[in-house]
Amino acid sequence: MSVRPNDFHATARPARLTAVTHRTTCLARWLRLPGAADAPDCLSIRYWHRPESASHGSQARSPVLLVHGYAGTEHMWHPLRAALAAEGFDHVIALRYNTFRADIHRVADWLVEQADRTMTACGAGGVHLVGHSMGGLVIRDAVQSRGLADRARAAVTLATPHHGSTFARFVPGPCARQMLPGSRFLRDLASRAHRGTTRWIDIQGGADRVVSGGRGGQHLPTPDAVRVHQHRAGHRSIVRHPDVVARIVAELVRIDDQQSERTAAHQFSLAA
Repeated sequence: MSVRPNDFHATARPARLTAVTHRTTCLARWLRLPGAADAPDCLSIRYWHRPESASHGSQARSPVLLVHGYAGTEHMWHPLRAALAAEGFDHVIALRYNTFRADIHRVADWLVEQADRTMTACGAGGVHLVGHSMGGLVIRDAVQSRGLADRARAAVTLATPHHGSTFARFVPGPCARQMLPGSRFLRDLASRAHRGTTRWIDIQGGADRVVSGGRGGQHLPTPDAVRVHQHRAGHRSIVRHPDVVARIVAELVRIDDQQSERTAAHQFSLAA
């Protein structure tokens, strides 16, 4: 199934009401309740509007793809989207997907498809990926085994259960089964070597009760991954914690600047 693009700028309803409605609708579709209309299992929400007050310079920024977690929505990314826009990230895309029906492999395939479409539309040579909770596992699957290893410049995982979560046994869907500690999916993911140039950044919260003890990043695919522990951040609040948002934006800016310097040096050597 292909990813359906959807241009989104604003909603008439409050974000909290929209999020609750989305979760209820997804559950109704998963249970096949009467009156639950069929809908695409995955959408891409594009935020391509540049605020007039943006404080960035002329430096071009890579597109950023955001992947929510289990039963999440794209509305959770508002603080990060605003901070990214202020630093010149003009192309931000959020995936919205049905966590009750699709497994992590399918969502990862959708992410790869959307990354390809985004790079083509923007003329970009790479993308940044940011995933919350299960969204981080989606990103790992897409980068480690589904073709994004050479195109993902940064992979940021937030409160991601890299070693699994016991809470997954209490919720429905194939994704939940894959997040159980010791699942075949997690074992396979941990065994895959990463051969790309992606910069891995894992951020865990000290107040996270879903990923206990903030130990989520122990299975990241590279030993030089950046690991951040935010003491007071919870499992969901971590995505809007001001220090976490600022750290993500700073890391992506730094990676883009380094990429620009390498590109300029390469062009200079060719000209010489």
